[in-house]
Amino acid sequence: MNVLLRGGPGDGQAVPGGGETVVWQACLYEITPEFGRRHGRDLRVYRHRPDCCEPYGRGAEDRCE
Repeated sequence: MNVLLRGGPGDGQAVPGGGETVVWQACLYEITPEFGRRHGRDLRVYRHRPDCCEPYGRGAEDRCE
């Protein structure tokens, strides 16, 4: 299943994933109740967590691992 990333460096990317979180490169994205349209398909939107990105020391904050 593909998901749609919103915010952060992966904004607009459709990537394989599912569950509560998706990791894209070194950044964490969390599931939202939203859906977005990409390439003619409705995809679940995952929102970027800026405190869990590599430049911010990903993994140092709660729930970032």
